Amino acid sequence: MKARSPQSFARKSRILLHQAEVDLSQGCNEKSASASYFAVENAINALSLKRQGNIPRGYRSRLALMGRWFPEDVSEFDSMHRVRVRADHWDDLISKEEARKQLDEAKRMIDKILSIIGR
Repeated sequence: MKARSPQSFARKSRILLHQAEVDLSQGCNEKSASASYFAVENAINALSLKRQGNIPRGYRSRLALMGRWFPEDVSEFDSMHRVRVRADHWDDLISKEEARKQLDEAKRMIDKILSIIGR
């Protein structure tokens, strides 16, 4: 298994963000919404590895880190998680507008998070 590094999580974040864009363009709103959330999660993992030397375990840990590092984005990250859960686990359909909002927020957060680790 390849060693985990902040750069590997940053790379995965960018890959998932690209996949979310492709999914949205193909009308796969649920997949786009989910990939957008997981792209942010990987960016948080990258920053956590860089700052703390570890990867947070679970959503609550990531939410706490967002609260510590980016308090202005906590409620949006929480909202993104709720959309992701609906997209992945419930019979709700995610509208194109909601998937687009999820993708736009993911781009904004990822830019902010990865700028700290130097991409």
